[in-house]
Amino acid sequence: MFERLRENQYFNETVSFLKEKNLYESSYLVGGSVRDVLLEREIKDIDFAIPSDTIELAREFAKKINGSFVLLDEVFLIGRVVKDSITVDFAQLRGGSIEADLAERDFTVNAMAVTLDCNKLIDPFNGFQDLKNKLIKMVNEENLKVDPLRVLRAYRFHATIGFEIEENTREALKRNAHLMKITARERIKEELWKTFSTSHSFKTIKLMAEDEIFKAIFKTSEPPDIEALKFAEAILSNSKREIKNLSCFKFACLFDFHAIELIKQIKPSRKEQKFVEDLIQAGAKIRKIETLLDKVKFIRDFENILYPALIFGMSKDPLKTARKWFYDEIENFYKKVYLKNKKKLPLLKGEDILSLGFKPSAVVGEILERIEILVLAGKISNKEQAIEEIKRRYLLNISAP
Repeated sequence: MFERLRENQYFNETVSFLKEKNLYESSYLVGGSVRDVLLEREIKDIDFAIPSDTIELAREFAKKINGSFVLLDEVFLIGRVVKDSITVDFAQLRGGSIEADLAERDFTVNAMAVTLDCNKLIDPFNGFQDLKNKLIKMVNEENLKVDPLRVLRAYRFHATIGFEIEENTREALKRNAHLMKITARERIKEELWKTFSTSHSFKTIKLMAEDEIFKAIFKTSEPPDIEALKFAEAILSNSKREIKNLSCFKFACLFDFHAIELIKQIKPSRKEQKFVEDLIQAGAKIRKIETLLDKVKFIRDFENILYPALIFGMSKDPLKTARKWFYDEIENFYKKVYLKNKKKLPLLKGEDILSLGFKPSAVVGEILERIEILVLAGKISNKEQAIEEIKRRYLLNISAP
């Protein structure tokens, strides 16, 4: 059952370290690590429960393997060691025994432990059976009240491991969701982002909407747009392309223009906030594209987020797939015309405009922008044509230099 674990380099290094500290017999592999091993998932996080000063142990172990130490939780005494995209958590054993420790955990599938010789599974809450039944079941409702973020974690597990939430547990989640108001906003964002990271998160998001979880998290009465999220995920699942800031993108799909204010409530980074703002702005402008020049201006203004902007626009379009040609046309134009013409810029500089008899003013900037747009649109391809356009547009009786 635990053969893969015995072959894991970082598990073995940690076990050897605990043997040196005479903690081998009294320490355990716990929680999500046990769950993931039993599910035969890739082992990226290795969690130990240890009856000792775990913060200092983690610091020492980090030095020993040339890893990085992170103080994960000063209250519950959890130290993290990070190396090669693997995390090893040292948590202090709670309650004086492994059974007492597991009794304080969130869900039965996370309330299992394994002795470090990998010969014994400790499972006081039948988590292994729930694992086989693909059920997310609470250990105790009181544990949800101790850390209300566990409410959100239940839905995250629904998304990431594909388990159903047991009915009594689901009712308890709804009863205690309001307690998340006291939870650190950054922690809430982290759980939401993990949920959005899955390819079909709309199934979980729909469940959360039905259970009014978003009303408990955000100050809003606006219902989330589940269909827009579902449509966007369907497009992405049939594409080999990836979207940076994927969770922010899905958040915007879900809440549309309300997303700009709602994301502020979960402490986004500046980059995340700007991405959402730009995406919403792009979604509004794409609906107003009528002419070739409108199309060029849109691409120029949102080139750095063009692909997500097109999918976002389509997800909010009442005609959706029926108007897919419109969004495909914008992308095809970008690839075949815009990028080729972009290489020709700049055709003119400010001094070129002034040499034609213009005075320094805002008009010079207006002219340069118009020429740039026309070049990108393929209407102008050289300096002579640009000068002729200026003469025609501004009705100046001047000669080319």
